[in-house]
Amino acid sequence: MSDVKHVVFRLGNETYSMDIEYVKAIEQNYSIIPLPEAPEHVKGMINLRGEIVPVYSLRSRFHMEEIEKTKESQLLIAKAGEVLLAFEVDAVVGIETIEPQQQKEIPMLIQSEATHYIGGILDINNKVVVEISIQNIMSESEWKDMEQLIREHS
Repeated sequence: MSDVKHVVFRLGNETYSMDIEYVKAIEQNYSIIPLPEAPEHVKGMINLRGEIVPVYSLRSRFHMEEIEKTKESQLLIAKAGEVLLAFEVDAVVGIETIEPQQQKEIPMLIQSEATHYIGGILDINNKVVVEISIQNIMSESEWKDMEQLIREHS
């Protein structure tokens, strides 16, 4: 297994990461357009250089209180398959090169359908960081709902 780069970000007091292979951009200045009747955890949409992109709330997904956008808030624009999604995060901490010895298996005790989004556990500067698996952040039916939403608003 070779070294990979991860975008490390913060939600509340917790630190998470995404494989940079899936992250296409990091946006600082954005305005979310609310969508009534949107699928669960979808905060709204943004117009990203002419492309309509759903904004997925990781805070909602992780049962955290939603907060107002701050000057540190950012969007990670990520592509899973053919779907482009924006993930709102409290702040991007940085980009880290992850060596194989920094990657840990997910403990059996926390493996469940509810934690299927965890791609792995990382040790970054002696801090536990949860790797988010973009492909597993939503269930199959949620992905279908997201694809339908994108078709309707494109």
